[in-house]
Amino acid sequence: MEDLKARQAKYSKRKTGILKKAKELNILCEVDVALLFSSPSGRPTLFVGQNSTGLSSILKRLSNMSFEEREERRAYTIEMLKKIYENSESEFDLLSLPHATNADTLKLYEDELQELKDKLVEKSKILRIN
Repeated sequence: MEDLKARQAKYSKRKTGILKKAKELNILCEVDVALLFSSPSGRPTLFVGQNSTGLSSILKRLSNMSFEEREERRAYTIEMLKKIYENSESEFDLLSLPHATNADTLKLYEDELQELKDKLVEKSKILRIN
């Protein structure tokens, strides 16, 4: 969408819908949920589920996962996405997904994760002030 107002309106509606689904998932399935959105205007929205032990706990568990476990989960997610896209009209481009192939890539992911953690801590401080 090229019109900023239309894009913002569509984003707002979609965000409301996905936040509702995330809350339902959190409550009904008793799982930890954390979502981070960035609106078309650049404003961040952070959602951490009610039953969650907090964003830092979720990030800590993610960072403590072994490389192999993260790769298994990524492979599972790719397979599920393929199945979803087989039944839709959209195209699924496997080549557009990041692939981890060596220790350098693992280090890159760890650096990116640490950078994201730092940004989330910074943003959560801002959100607490407001």
